[in-house]
Amino acid sequence: MQKIQSEHTEEKRPPGRDQPLRLFIGVAPDSATQRFLDATCHHVAQQGLPRDHRWISHANRHLTLTFLGDTDATHLDLIEDRLRSIAATSPICYGEIVSTHPFPKNRAKMLAAELLPNPPLARLQQKCKALMRAVGKPPERKTFRPHFTLARSQRGFAGPQPVTTAFTCRLDNLTLYRSLLTPTGSQYEVLLSLPLEGAPDSQGTSK
Repeated sequence: MQKIQSEHTEEKRPPGRDQPLRLFIGVAPDSATQRFLDATCHHVAQQGLPRDHRWISHANRHLTLTFLGDTDATHLDLIEDRLRSIAATSPICYGEIVSTHPFPKNRAKMLAAELLPNPPLARLQQKCKALMRAVGKPPERKTFRPHFTLARSQRGFAGPQPVTTAFTCRLDNLTLYRSLLTPTGSQYEVLLSLPLEGAPDSQGTSK
């Protein structure tokens, strides 16, 4: 399993603290999940994809919990403190990847591996969502649909048939990302990554 860093150094702190940062909170996939997603991508590619499709790199794959959007850099210390508290009290949870398909509808610009929602993952997402109020942002109102984006296409995905799967992935970290716009698309910089260290629930499992 990939090593999760518990701290980032001052050198990794984004320059220009007077400029807003485009931030989101997510979970980075572990190595077993990365291998499963690789195999899924290979299978989907056999069905034929739009010519302009672009695969998401390993470094950019993630499961989004909360999108903070443009955020004043002066809020970074507060956000990191809250994330440390959430990570310290939240148990490792698991998610079942059940289908890979155009997302969020039948014809869309994203191809994603979607997970079934479950209570532990929903609780983790709600904690991160509540953090938005601390930085003066209204919490997101859209329904939480956990997924890993695998590819993007400006023309849109319509041809691939949904690929039904049954893979349980381990979600063991809380990661703060900065989204950077580049000529080749968005790139995601990890600002902070923390292991989930809370005790399991009363049933002895967080699945």
